[in-house]
Amino acid sequence: MVLLVGAITTPGNTTPGNTTPENTTPENTTPGNTAPGNTAPGNTAPGNTNEPSAQQLQDQIQQRDVIIRKLARRIDELDRRIGTAPLDPAGAKSEPESAEHTQVTAVDPDQPPQSVSQRAVARSPKREGNTSPTAPGQFEVSEDDAERALERTLTATGNLLVPSGVAEVEPQFSYTRREATSLVLYTQNRNEYSWALSTRLGLPWETQFELSLPYNLVQRQVTDSFVSPVQEVSNRWGNALGDVTIGVAKTFVHESGWIPDLLGRITYEIPTGPESNNRVVLPSRMENLSFSGTAVKRQDPLVFTATAGYTKAFRTGTLDPGDQIKFQLGAFLGTSPETTLRSVLQQSFFDDTRINNVRTPGSGGVSSVLNFGGSSIVYRNILVDLQVGVGLTDAAPKYSVMLSSTYRFGVPGI
Repeated sequence: MVLLVGAITTPGNTTPGNTTPENTTPENTTPGNTAPGNTAPGNTAPGNTNEPSAQQLQDQIQQRDVIIRKLARRIDELDRRIGTAPLDPAGAKSEPESAEHTQVTAVDPDQPPQSVSQRAVARSPKREGNTSPTAPGQFEVSEDDAERALERTLTATGNLLVPSGVAEVEPQFSYTRREATSLVLYTQNRNEYSWALSTRLGLPWETQFELSLPYNLVQRQVTDSFVSPVQEVSNRWGNALGDVTIGVAKTFVHESGWIPDLLGRITYEIPTGPESNNRVVLPSRMENLSFSGTAVKRQDPLVFTATAGYTKAFRTGTLDPGDQIKFQLGAFLGTSPETTLRSVLQQSFFDDTRINNVRTPGSGGVSSVLNFGGSSIVYRNILVDLQVGVGLTDAAPKYSVMLSSTYRFGVPGI
């Protein structure tokens, strides 16, 4: 800011008559010596009204200070919006950035606020995308996270379908412990081991083909509980290939607002395995046709699932198992793009079994199992899953453990 200082004048050299040549000699040409024709800035004669007075200069300085403070407040507001350092309202040069704001405002007070904001953005660090932490319950999904464990786990458990042109192969191993009392005095314990190979193939029109082939190994122990100590009556092992299961699933409705994903599934269990081996009853030689519908609702990172189904059991040989009605409720939590935890409640209601058309009283009932599982992607196309189940009713297994690994790959030509 430049302040103008008036020159010192004497009455003798400001009179109108003082215009003789002697008064224009070099000795009489100081900045303060100006005749009426002399228009130097130092002329402050009362007759010259074009120049502001000292009071007017002070008023202009005060107005300028008001403008500076207003612009400083506006810059501070813009800085808070774009995340830069705030400006000292008094214009103090506490930081180099604040001093720069003050200098720009003082030189050009009529500069539009948008220009000032653009200069502040130019001085602020570049923002290469959103670097702020994500809010709770949200993921930053990149292309590599498109196959995160949550979707892969939902697909492996039958709640989602594989995309068209993609196939999955899933080897499984499971162990099931069953304990039952028969004829009051005897207790039958079964250790069931099963290896299975399942495949899923994504077809056009949001359809999926499914195939599963198991191999069963069963140990049956019968003990006499009437004597003390308990004595083992028999201990037998049986093994054989199980029943082949084929199925087709299709997505009918995609989630929109309060409407969940809806998909349907039809499976058929072909009685390809034997009913028993070495006088040990195996979980095979069953002919079942099942229909089910599944609803999936997302609230990332949570996914809720509900399944209802009906199984028609056909007679095989002398055995006619009862029909079943099944319900299932599940909650899946994506703890990270690579890991998922879940809890699933399975409920089955089944009719009494018939042997040679004679109904066996008490053979029907309710089977409830509460499953806890976790899965993780160990490599881009490989998912490892572990599930533990606990029986809640007498008809259910005491507990079970299942370990599986899913491999995904593309299928050309589909």
